[in-house]
Order: sequence, then C-alpha cells, then structure tokens
Amino acid sequence: MVCMDMDTKFCEVIMKKVLLILSLLIFITPCFAGGVGYINYEKVASNYLYAKNVMQQIESKGREIEQYLRAKEAEFNKLETPLQKKKFQETVQAEMKTKEAAFNNFREKKEEEVYKRIYAVAEKIRLEKNLDVLIDARGVFSGGVDISDTLIQRLNQN
Repeated sequence: MVCMDMDTKFCEVIMKKVLLILSLLIFITPCFAGGVGYINYEKVASNYLYAKNVMQQIESKGREIEQYLRAKEAEFNKLETPLQKKKFQETVQAEMKTKEAAFNNFREKKEEEVYKRIYAVAEKIRLEKNLDVLIDARGVFSGGVDISDTLIQRLNQN
C-alpha cells in the first residue's frame, strides 16, 4: 500500500482528495463530450461565392489604383521642369495616401463582412452538431470533425 510509511490519518485525507478529484473529472468530462470541429478556412473562403465576389471587388479597386498610377506616370513624363515634376510628385503622393487609405479601409471592411458571415454559419453548424469548439484545420493533426464542406454548402445557399 502507498500509505505504509505515512500517518494513517494523513493518508486518508490524501486518498479522499484524490477520489474527490477523480469524481469531479468523471462528472465534468461529459460537459466536453461534444467534440472538436475544424474548418479549412482557405477552402471555405475560396469556394464561398460571396467571398469570391468580394475578392473580385477588391482586385478591381486595386486595378483602379494601378491604372491611376500609370496615368500619373504618363503625365509626369510629359513635364519638363524639375519644379513641375516636384510639385506633381507631391500632389500625387498626397492623392495616393488618400487612395491607399480608402482602399485599405474598403478591403478590411469587405474581409470583415466575409469573416462575419462565415462565423455566423459556422456557429450554427457547431451548435447543431453539438461541438464544443471549432478550430482552424491547420491546428488538427488527428481526429475532430471537419465541417468545411457543410459550411461551404450552407454559405452558398444563402
């Protein structure tokens, strides 16, 4: 017996604490019995029609900025004096800061919209499947429930 060299009273206290902890673990474990689900976010985002549309919108805005820069470069090349070129550069730099800020704001807003939509549907699926948590598929080595295909299907139905 483990408690041979220990005081009997002390041994009883330790054994009671161990039994209490084991009992608690037995009762708590069912609370986490739903399991872990995971999502391949890249797969979801690349197969979600709304997300594809958003990416096209973002790319379109990016192309607009590229076209703007090409047009400004052509204008710059037509300027003759260093003073004209310097003033032109300052003006274009200020305009570009504004355009970049607007583009970044637009991109972040659209990406957040996509994320919120994916999250809302993923949360519904998590609850339906009685899963405790959803994680990114990159963190899963073994086990778990992949809800990526179900998620894509539901997202594209809306």
